[in-house]
Amino acid sequence: MNYFSGDHGERLQSDRLQSTNDRRDLVPVAVKTVATLFDLWALPPRKAAKLLNVDDGAWTAMDDGSRKGILSAEQLGRASAFVTVYRSVAQAYGEKDGGSWPMENNRLDPFYGKPPVDFMAAGGLDRIMAVRRHLSMVRDAAAV
Repeated sequence: MNYFSGDHGERLQSDRLQSTNDRRDLVPVAVKTVATLFDLWALPPRKAAKLLNVDDGAWTAMDDGSRKGILSAEQLGRASAFVTVYRSVAQAYGEKDGGSWPMENNRLDPFYGKPPVDFMAAGGLDRIMAVRRHLSMVRDAAAV
């Protein structure tokens, strides 16, 4: 079963993330994946912490692999969304832009000249989801 696709998948993922045991199982791979992704995006530690909605010290421990513990359902939802953002960038703009697009100024709505990563950091999960929707529209328009 795929917990990460479509509206139905998002509901199933959300349901699954409510369980502490499920979250405990998902955290190690989620943290490693997000740390790798944020390194690719060359994010400063403070911005990485803000994007994942953790404090600076927690992010530092996650990034170096020393932090143990459970992330909230919301934090794991963010991690999943960042992976989808990366995958969507690669599909919409090509693999080589997956590492640079989030950090580049973007004149399109909703970014208004700012980098998408700044747009995401300035809000909650709703902003990350807006970037996912934006990329889906770009990808779908390119397919026409």
